[in-house]
Amino acid sequence: SLANAFDEAGVRAWYERLCKLDERVTTAQFVVEPKIDGLTVVLHYENGIFVTGATRGDGEVGEEITHNLRTIKTLPLRIPVNNGGTIPPPYFVVRCEAFIALADFDRLNRRLEEAGEKTYQNPRNTAAGALRQLDPGLTAQRPLKLLAYAIVASEGMAFGTQWETLKYLSSMGFPVPEAQLCPTLGDALAAYHRFYNERDHLGYEADGAVIKINDLNLASSLGYVGKDPRGALAFKFPAREVTTRFIGISVNVGRTGVLTPYARLEPVEIGGVIVKQATLHN
Repeated sequence: SLANAFDEAGVRAWYERLCKLDERVTTAQFVVEPKIDGLTVVLHYENGIFVTGATRGDGEVGEEITHNLRTIKTLPLRIPVNNGGTIPPPYFVVRCEAFIALADFDRLNRRLEEAGEKTYQNPRNTAAGALRQLDPGLTAQRPLKLLAYAIVASEGMAFGTQWETLKYLSSMGFPVPEAQLCPTLGDALAAYHRFYNERDHLGYEADGAVIKINDLNLASSLGYVGKDPRGALAFKFPAREVTTRFIGISVNVGRTGVLTPYARLEPVEIGGVIVKQATLHN
């Protein structure tokens, strides 16, 4: 998990706290990556062969979904994909984000609609549901993709920077997210704004950008706050806004007789969800 910031002031406050903890942060570089709105999965390789895959779960224990993950065409079943590549370590664990691209999601819904079947509301929930299917054949019918962004464990190898990690993952045949190496925090903020301005052209849902300290040893030494690593921060995009028509007010009667009013709205799509009611509790 990651701590969140919702404006530049929050990002600068995070940076200032880190500088007080370790003066090396003042000269640190950053890597900025899109925060993909998908499902985190962890892939285990032994001698270059994909053997086990799981959801992130609570960070320590997740659901084992190996057979479902094998159906994803962009998941390398053997690394390196290119036979001329570097020999992989004996044991290798990679963290990825599983998602459905927006264009693929639209095609999926059109196909389901033409077949008279129920369509899906948004790509994230569709991807999560597909990966948890009991039948891998059903998972294979969903256009899932992966982007790898972290090495959790690597026997006999060490990586000094996040930028080096992404380059190595790419050389092994893993698709990696578009990322930007930033010499200063100011450059990292500029990269965030670039991703924000291009969010509708990324090809997948993204709800922010992740700002990471490039030096992995420095990031690790900064430790955690709860489950959140101090060396990375999710800078969230502003919430999407849409306009709809207010139809009227209805009232729910609770089990104990409590009356709860809610607004009825003309249905409107926002962020892949159809909204037609709104609470009026406040």
